[in-house]
Amino acid sequence: MSSSTVTLPSLADVGALALDVDGTLAGADHTVSPRTAAAVARVRDAGVPVLLVTGRSRANTLALAGSIGLDLPVVCCNGAVVVDPRTDEDLRVETLAPEEVRTMAELADELGLTCTWWTSRDIFISEPGFGRDLLMALNEQDVRVADLRDTDPGSIVKIMVVGRGDRLDEVAPTVSRVPRIARAMDEFFELSPERGAKWEGLSFVLDRLGVTADRTLGFGDGGNDVPWLSRIGYGFAMGNARPEVKAVTLTSIGHHAEDGLAAFLEHALDHLGLGAPRTGDLA
Repeated sequence: MSSSTVTLPSLADVGALALDVDGTLAGADHTVSPRTAAAVARVRDAGVPVLLVTGRSRANTLALAGSIGLDLPVVCCNGAVVVDPRTDEDLRVETLAPEEVRTMAELADELGLTCTWWTSRDIFISEPGFGRDLLMALNEQDVRVADLRDTDPGSIVKIMVVGRGDRLDEVAPTVSRVPRIARAMDEFFELSPERGAKWEGLSFVLDRLGVTADRTLGFGDGGNDVPWLSRIGYGFAMGNARPEVKAVTLTSIGHHAEDGLAAFLEHALDHLGLGAPRTGDLA
């Protein structure tokens, strides 16, 4: 949903700020710019809990949270894993059903796509190349080339088929028949456990904080952000978001490659007090 007039919540009404990472908090180089980090810190310092809700790995998400001064539980591995950065304790881990793992592996073979599967702490991939390089760049950790048959299927927290964007566009009608699958980024179709997607992870953390979904402000860009952005009170899409994200959010803001999140938060804090209506583009 888009609107020419959007009323932002007052700071007192915002119980938490929830942020996707790639395509949202992070720029085109997959890092968080100093400007964006500073804007997020201002929200945190105003007393609003800031939560990461990302498909990135456990280790990478913890490192990112530490680098920008966040110490509340993080939602990672697309929601299947929730970790307390202060104690390194896994607060919640959900795994896929073994038959779902088999379905995804067979689909990758049928379509000639690369398969990548994740446990709570490790990332594996079926072959070297483009997919492995991209995952290593995104997560800044080793991605091991392995045989899926050597991994306990009961330990897998998410599984993806990987390909270049144009190839995934071609196979999207076939891939989309898999229940719950989502286009996480242009290069990934991602399957999470039934109770282990971003919404379930975020809901778990909000409950611990005593914050209701209707008081949550959030930003995202990928298909895996649709379920949680559509359930919170103030969901916004990035300018670079996929169409299905823009369809369920209040409006779209600036592009992640241009510090769109920082610009939005700065303007809201400096000029709107997160409370006044504004007509027109919110970029």
